[in-house]
Amino acid sequence: MVIKNRTRGEHRIIDVDGDVDYFSISELKNGLFALINDRAESIILDLEDVEYMDSSGIGLIVTAYKVMLGYGGKIALLHVHEDILALLKLATVDTIMKIYESENDIS
Repeated sequence: MVIKNRTRGEHRIIDVDGDVDYFSISELKNGLFALINDRAESIILDLEDVEYMDSSGIGLIVTAYKVMLGYGGKIALLHVHEDILALLKLATVDTIMKIYESENDIS
């Protein structure tokens, strides 16, 4: 897995490239929580290059959401493939955070 950080306005965007699963989750967790520990106000995970995500990925996203909620931060998802979106909807993740189809939708 490869992750890269970039900034767009007030948002910190993490571009994720590769599967998000039990075997690769630690790199994403480290990158995500580095931003959370710096109290980032808004983090967006760009999943355009992620074709597979298992329950450990969903768990990480929900944990990050809860931690950020505790200090008033927000987390959202961008460019989510249909298969992963169906899984996120099944886990009701779509009810607690924004899921953007396009970077132009980010305000």
